[in-house]
Amino acid sequence: MRPTGTPSVMVGRGAELRSLLDAFDDGRRGRPRAVLVRGEAGIGKTRLVQELLAQAAARRDEGLPLVVAVGQCVDLGPIGAPFGPIRRVLRDLHGEVGTDALREAAGSPAAVTALAALVPGLAPDAPADDEQAGEFAEAIEVVLESLSATRHVVIVIEDLQWADAATFALLKTLASTLRGRHLTIISTYRSDDIDRFHPLHPVLAELDRTPGLVRVDLEPLSLAEVAEQVSILTADGIDPQGVERLAERSGGIPFLVEELVDLGDRGLPDTLRDLVLARYTRLSDPAQETVRAMAAGGMHVDHDVLAAVSMLDDRTLDRALREAIDTRVVLAAGAGYSFRHALTREAVHGEMLPSERVRVHRAFAEYLQQNRPADSPDDVSAVAEHWLAARDLTAAFDATVRALRLSRASFAPATSVKLAERLTELWDQVPDAEARAGTSRPVLHLEAAQAWHDLGDAHRALRSANEGLAVCVDDPLTRAALLRQRFVEVFNAEHRERREDLEEAVRLLEGIDSTPAKALMSRAMSNLAISEHGREAADHASRAIELAEAAGDDAALAVALTIEGWRVSGDEDDQPAALRPLERAVALKLDPPLRAYAGSAHVDQLSRLGRFAEAAAVAERYYAEAVRAGIERGSGTSIAHGLAFALFAVGRPDDALAYATRARRLSDKASRTSAVRMTATHLAWNDEAAARAELLASERGSIDETKRLKPEKGAWWHLDKADAALEFTVGRPSPEADARRREALAGALEVVESDMEPATRRYAAVAASLLVASAPDEHGEERERLLRALDDWADHEINRRWGDYVRAALGDTGPAAERVARWRAVAAAPAGGGLLIWHVQVARLRLAEALIANGERDEAAHMLERILDEAPPQGVARVARWAKELGAHARLLGGADAAAASGAIAGLTPRELQVLELVADGLTNSEIGRRLFISPKTASVHVSAILAKVGAANRAEAAAIFAASSPSAS
Repeated sequence: MRPTGTPSVMVGRGAELRSLLDAFDDGRRGRPRAVLVRGEAGIGKTRLVQELLAQAAARRDEGLPLVVAVGQCVDLGPIGAPFGPIRRVLRDLHGEVGTDALREAAGSPAAVTALAALVPGLAPDAPADDEQAGEFAEAIEVVLESLSATRHVVIVIEDLQWADAATFALLKTLASTLRGRHLTIISTYRSDDIDRFHPLHPVLAELDRTPGLVRVDLEPLSLAEVAEQVSILTADGIDPQGVERLAERSGGIPFLVEELVDLGDRGLPDTLRDLVLARYTRLSDPAQETVRAMAAGGMHVDHDVLAAVSMLDDRTLDRALREAIDTRVVLAAGAGYSFRHALTREAVHGEMLPSERVRVHRAFAEYLQQNRPADSPDDVSAVAEHWLAARDLTAAFDATVRALRLSRASFAPATSVKLAERLTELWDQVPDAEARAGTSRPVLHLEAAQAWHDLGDAHRALRSANEGLAVCVDDPLTRAALLRQRFVEVFNAEHRERREDLEEAVRLLEGIDSTPAKALMSRAMSNLAISEHGREAADHASRAIELAEAAGDDAALAVALTIEGWRVSGDEDDQPAALRPLERAVALKLDPPLRAYAGSAHVDQLSRLGRFAEAAAVAERYYAEAVRAGIERGSGTSIAHGLAFALFAVGRPDDALAYATRARRLSDKASRTSAVRMTATHLAWNDEAAARAELLASERGSIDETKRLKPEKGAWWHLDKADAALEFTVGRPSPEADARRREALAGALEVVESDMEPATRRYAAVAASLLVASAPDEHGEERERLLRALDDWADHEINRRWGDYVRAALGDTGPAAERVARWRAVAAAPAGGGLLIWHVQVARLRLAEALIANGERDEAAHMLERILDEAPPQGVARVARWAKELGAHARLLGGADAAAASGAIAGLTPRELQVLELVADGLTNSEIGRRLFISPKTASVHVSAILAKVGAANRAEAAAIFAASSPSAS
């Protein structure tokens, strides 16, 4: 019995292949898809993807040009080169579309420069000194988005379990946002390698929440499928009992089936390791030695590298390689050789003697260091790993220093922080470490803390800051910086202020008269200002600005001015004055992250002033800049959040939802739940109750966790509930709606009377006033509380405008002419003049209601028609529904509506018609019972039957249908 080779026909996997083909076809039709293929080692993930690519290649001539790029992750240890597999993807793209097309797809010189670090020859010239290279990750997104506009781009990334941190971050963004039109992204990973401590685990957890992600789980082959695989692999076949034994012992793992078939009648090894090594152990000594040398080099080794590290002469090496290929331990691939399966490589590497491991890894390190480009992150990172395995810590340290410099230049902070931490681990074991590193150990810890902060991991940032403080004794400037960093991270990670750290940092800096010290002192004063209120906060903010100006440090000045804007807006409630420092901050020459930081505050303050249209325009510009600079996943997310709110406010819900969704997917937990709340509020106003409930249910865990960690965020949920509880009713609301209204009103009043920032309290006051107006006779006390709160508001335009709205709502029971005047003034406010479109449409509805009461029916009808026409596309469909109900009740509906309403009640009995008429008059079940001399329970039964027959969701809808069916309605 002889093996005939790897099957050319894939066994089983029909459903899984269909899932991949469906995702492929969706991408071809302009619906981008991301696919995760997972399964244990040897299950056939690569084979499945190869089958897809083969079928895709057969359809190249159909429709759009097909571009396929494949990246293979390689196990280079915990550090790894940043964007390892993405480099291979880029080179495939370059080979497929050419230099000119790839440059055009990059879109900007900065993006081309970023990509050129990995695609030699892409950038014709070096960038000018004042031209910043764009973020590499963002450049990749832009390239894929551009290329997929006119081509079907298929990206494959294999073996994610070995991916570097930078690749994880990029994949998470690509899969969750799918910026592209004709795009299919397929990734594979070993499920049995991923435990809760693996760095891929949190990435997968986040991807699991991504709508539209296609998951393909590969299960072991069935008995019939094992039999089919065996029939392909062998010339003579195996009897059914032998197939059963093979299926049982292999567990249905295709790779192990191949191994067991190849063993023939020989006894099985005792362990999986022996089984994986079965073919290897049959090789000659030179072939085994060659394969072990290959294993030290990774999954793939170029021939020239292998020849250099091998102890064999060229002829013997060629014979050894031929033997290994013929035995199917390795295969020829490009300019070198690859293991057929990663399990084989891992097991063979484990077979190396300690002395052999040191010798071979040293040989790899020496050859790569001498013969490969010193500016290649891949090779330099590999050199560092080889020196570590060779136990030459000094050489490993030096190589890690070089890798760190290259990593920083490649825009990979996640990889840079790991390299910095590796240096601190080796520090005590290396002579002259500070001279070799060109920096001090405390500074490395500080840089690591700042990088973890930028990556949003406050706990690791805090750990790095503490480690730096433990070794920083005689450098007051660095120690002060570490203390300030610890203050920030304790607040972010533990939600408490370690003020003693900030105070000690200030004491250390007071005696240092240098530009860096002044800039750092400015940052410390800014921290103090934002954590305080009143005169003390004002003094610290003022000093922060003065110090930054004295140091000539635009970065520190931008932070100080931004915090001054927040302070004035919150502490002094002087909204126009708060805008001035922010306008000054965004005019400074800043790096992209700080410009986004100040720009986000600028957008927020414009919205607080009710200048929503301007806020949206400014935010769109800041957001585009953040995307170009590659920081969308950092400060850009807060701009996306502010932009979404401004777009909702001006009635552009589709655009707003796109930005809210992006902010939700890319934000940390607190910002994520803020985007969820904003989206939930939109869904309430747009009459999408089911979608809102589904969203909140899906995010319940993160919402509860955020409320626990940041109780102050919970107040915003009071406002979402208040908006959701608002209901325009003809007659009394249902008991359930009444209970929701009471609960929501209590929460909104809690916010109104809190010490939250003024914009939030204004919003809460409007929501509370509308809830009071829905049942004015029941909420006299709440009305007085709201009026007292208005008396405490600062006297400026935005407060006056929102105050007029609250007073109009609270005065909704007065004479009709007065109500008309009040609501006319509110509804006549210019577009973007301080009120959200939601509240503008409610004001128009209340004006129509007052006009009807005042006998001005023509104008009321015109206003209702305007609401029906404008509100739905503005994302305010609920107010349009209220307008329709009001029009029906007031006999202002047209003939078509009346005919439909007449048909709806045609099947009612005479008694039900009597009950419905009383429902339309606003009577309760008890009142109906007394009027018709029946019990309240019988009245309730009649009402339930009526609702079912006419298809009304509640009493208000039934009343509207009755009103529309009356003869006078037409």
